[in-house]
Amino acid sequence: MPKFYVQSGPVRLIFNAANAEQAAVMAFQWICDQQAEIEAVSPLDHILIAEQRGWQLADEVAVHEQGFDRRDDQVFQTRDVFDAWLRWPVPVV
Repeated sequence: MPKFYVQSGPVRLIFNAANAEQAAVMAFQWICDQQAEIEAVSPLDHILIAEQRGWQLADEVAVHEQGFDRRDDQVFQTRDVFDAWLRWPVPVV
C-alpha cells in the first residue's frame, strides 16, 4: 500500500492508504480521534483548544506520495473529505 503525506493547516500526517482520498479521510478521522479527547465547557472552548494543539484542519487537505509542500499535491476541500468520511469506513490508525 502506498505511503501518502497529508497536510492541512498545521496538521502533517503520513498514512499508508489505497489512494489519496483515503489518506485524506484517514487524516480527518485522526483529527476526530484527537478532538474526542478534549474536555471543554463550551463548543467555542473546544475549537480554541483544538487550534492551540494544532488539531484543526484548514479549508483544504493536500495529499502527495513524495512528501510535504509539493506543488503537484492532490488537493481536496475539507467539506468533501467530510462527505467521503461519512460514507467510507476507515480503519482505526
